[in-house]
Amino acid sequence: MADDSDEEQVGEEQVKEEPVPEKPKKIFINHIDTYHGKNIARIFARAKPGSTNDATEEEEAEEENSEKRQKQLYDENPTEDGWKVLGTVKNTQGYKRAPFIQEIIHYKDRNQLIDYLKEVNVIIYDITQDPEQVDEAVWACQKLESMINELDHQITFILLSSVMTWAKTPSNEEDVPFSEDEFRRRRAHPNYKERHSAEKLITKLGLTNKKKLLTYIVATGLTYGMEESVFHYIFKAAWHNVPEVPVVGKGTNYLPTIHIMDLAAVLQNLADRHLKIRYVVATDTSKDTLIRITRKISQALGMGRVKTIDQENIMLNGEVTQADYDMLLANMQFEPMFIREQMNIKWHCENGITESIEKIIEEYRTQRNLIPIKILVLGPPASGKTTISKQLAQEYKLHYLAMKEVVEDTKNELEQLVKRSNESEQNEEEIDEEDVDETLAERVDEARSVLERLEEARQNNKDARLDDDLLTQIFKIKLMSPPCQNQGYVLDGYPKTADQATNLFGVSAEEEEEGADDKKPPVNERIIPEHVIILEASNEFLRQRIMHLPEKVVAGTHNTELEFKRRLKAYNDLGDDSHPAKFFEDVDRPGETIKIDDDLSPNHRNIVKKIMERVKQPRNYGPTAEEQEIAKRNEINEKEKREREEREERERNEEEAANDRTKKQKDWTTKLEQIKREEFQMLDAQSTPLRNYLMTHVMPTLTKALIECCQVRPEDPIDFVAEYLFKNNPQV
Repeated sequence: MADDSDEEQVGEEQVKEEPVPEKPKKIFINHIDTYHGKNIARIFARAKPGSTNDATEEEEAEEENSEKRQKQLYDENPTEDGWKVLGTVKNTQGYKRAPFIQEIIHYKDRNQLIDYLKEVNVIIYDITQDPEQVDEAVWACQKLESMINELDHQITFILLSSVMTWAKTPSNEEDVPFSEDEFRRRRAHPNYKERHSAEKLITKLGLTNKKKLLTYIVATGLTYGMEESVFHYIFKAAWHNVPEVPVVGKGTNYLPTIHIMDLAAVLQNLADRHLKIRYVVATDTSKDTLIRITRKISQALGMGRVKTIDQENIMLNGEVTQADYDMLLANMQFEPMFIREQMNIKWHCENGITESIEKIIEEYRTQRNLIPIKILVLGPPASGKTTISKQLAQEYKLHYLAMKEVVEDTKNELEQLVKRSNESEQNEEEIDEEDVDETLAERVDEARSVLERLEEARQNNKDARLDDDLLTQIFKIKLMSPPCQNQGYVLDGYPKTADQATNLFGVSAEEEEEGADDKKPPVNERIIPEHVIILEASNEFLRQRIMHLPEKVVAGTHNTELEFKRRLKAYNDLGDDSHPAKFFEDVDRPGETIKIDDDLSPNHRNIVKKIMERVKQPRNYGPTAEEQEIAKRNEINEKEKREREEREERERNEEEAANDRTKKQKDWTTKLEQIKREEFQMLDAQSTPLRNYLMTHVMPTLTKALIECCQVRPEDPIDFVAEYLFKNNPQV
């Protein structure tokens, strides 16, 4: 019995020691399909609740591995022990639930929404982007406060507001930056007064019972990073290579900013920890003006120049909304002491946009899928390289590069660069030293050197042929230019040899990075083509093609008979070792060979489609608003033309059917009349002998009998006529 009781006690102890599984923590985020919502939701779904309470050695080691952290930014798969994210969506039509979202909340009235809210641990209501959400956020917090005794757990309510509720706050003496401690004297921008009132009310509602309802206000700076939001028009203009990126107003105003990932880290700290402060300003440590931010983006992504424009002009293109305009004209500076001293934040961009511009541009390109497409088309002369290259450039909106055009365009661009540099020196433009393009002087020196060598080559060579070194330098300048780095290119027929390919796309010993793989030659990843297409055709096929070209097409080109033979011989003499394809095989990027002998499609359209299947979808913004309007107008015109042609054809068929019916009816009537006439004539012809017989032998006697009968009027006229005929029969 004693043994049994011991075993029973041991069993009880084991049951007591079994850990009770924690209930997964849930977080509600409104409008998870917007810029703020989806980025914040993704971070929470991959973060373990309470992870910001202590900075572990593992986290510190991970912090050192910045490359790994950068890749994890785009990971949309939630972790098993992460927050369970619920939320509403702004645009339900066509929205597909992201993997990091556990549940999308749909409701017909707000009472259904509150049933979800009272079950979660944290609520984040973003009122920065949609003014209509202000009323809903206030209502939700009031409703939770009214049913506070019914709550069985603590709910943290975080109102994500904007620093625009500080926009009209009087400046401190000597322009000392604002701090969170001064939140009671903040004055809102006229368009943000409703948000200011919401901040006050929700702060007050959080004082009722902090153990059940805890409220925080987060005034966020202008957010940037990932696919971009308020600064998107700047990135987009720079990516499209506009000569001068527009700056709203004078651009000398200071903008409080914060990276969207750092904002998520601030919210994560508030969700994990019970902090005493209830009002938090979330900004980075930067003190950047709008024009400096714009210039840095233009230098890193675009053509490097900016221009100031007024409200009317900036809002004409529809890229900047009124809310964006208000924020871009804000002029405030903050000192975010609390989040720096009291929060455990692994800063992503602590020093702002200008200090992390390369990282931010990489995020922008990745999230917007603006990765340049780089294509090289090689092949023998007259194989259709130019025809195919131009079609690919048109289909993918890439820059078409041929040797002659590259040399001329680069020469003009370098001349413009030198000219602008000289004008700047003469005008002595005053630009902040931090805003100066560090590579400008180097690029200007290179431009002058190339122009001098081009002029020297023009004077020394009557045929204007350039040596390989100069040609390689010109092509490198072109391929490194913003248009080719942003959209990509289609390179037509160059390089022509393996050595030229090595010099153009390879990396010199000085440029080679440490730790590079020694097994294969290093390459310049920024300019090397992603797709190498090698066209292949028999010599006879190429000769026949040249022979059938019209004289006006051949005149003045390299496709004359003698020139074609020379070029074809030079191409064939390359062999496998000297062909540019050898370089791409050596660097483990072999090209795709396509035979064109059997292709009978117009302009090699089938080959173009085959290449497009390999390249896949375009990686750009797609059609512009103007192009969409033109395409829509063309579609309408085509539809109207098609309907008009169908209507005209239908009317023509109906008219032809009516004419045919009338003609047939007329023919039928004519034939009927003719038949009647012929029948009458036939009957008349057939009745003539009988009539003559009756008139001769019957009618004379019968007529007399009838006359006599009429005169006598007997009681039986038939018998009288019969008796008369019998008596007066001339044949009796």
